Amino acid sequence: MKHTRSAALAAVTTLLALHALPLRAAEALSSAGPEGQARARVEAVAAKSRPLVEAERQRPRLAGVWRIVSAPTTLRTVDGREPPLNAAGRKLYGQRVAARKAGHADDPWDQCLPPGTPRAMWVDAPFLVAQAPAKVTLFHQHRHLVRHIWLDGPLKLDDPDPTWEGVSSGTWAGDTLVVETAAFNGRQWLDASGLPQSPDMKLVERLRLVDPATLEDVVTIDDPRYYAKPWTARATFRRLPDDTELPEEECSEKLLEFPLKGYAPE
Repeated sequence: MKHTRSAALAAVTTLLALHALPLRAAEALSSAGPEGQARARVEAVAAKSRPLVEAERQRPRLAGVWRIVSAPTTLRTVDGREPPLNAAGRKLYGQRVAARKAGHADDPWDQCLPPGTPRAMWVDAPFLVAQAPAKVTLFHQHRHLVRHIWLDGPLKLDDPDPTWEGVSSGTWAGDTLVVETAAFNGRQWLDASGLPQSPDMKLVERLRLVDPATLEDVVTIDDPRYYAKPWTARATFRRLPDDTELPEEECSEKLLEFPLKGYAPE
């Protein structure tokens, strides 16, 4: 996958690396000759990155441990309506609902496959947000998933490699982190009821602090393969104490419930 990063982000990475250098290594860089020239180049890059670092200090602090207030089983739009499925979406969704009622729904989640984005956000388990000038990273207790949101939006993809979580790129709009995500493999359900998603799906999330203890994520889902138009859902998270631990969580034992699956242990 080719995902273009800006020169400013490279500068931030270089600056952070420079600050991590041992004192003797930093002194060596400042010596005469090629080392001194290298030091000058590093300082020039660091100077260009400083405005980005200073701007980050003024951003809302999303960093911390969060947990969803109410985990949804069946998604609804922000105004409480059913998502606007088109004919293909209604057909596939109807098949999944019927299978679930018959007791043999094949939710990929139950097979220990990754929940995907945005479903991973709606799991009733804590996740850690780490915030930096160049990237926001989400560390989930659930399956110990890691999601990287590079702050180089808008999203630009060249020859994308589809994945469960997709590729995310963000930008700040005032006090809101706007995240665009695409390049999905389309193999996951959006919720436990069976709402579909396809590789064509694109997401726009708007993350903001309602107050210091409350985080809101407003998600717009655009998937023309299964939905007649884009639609929006909302989730709210409460802040947990900073010393909250994300304990080990192992799913593979569930595969024992699927003895006929090729990947199940003997």
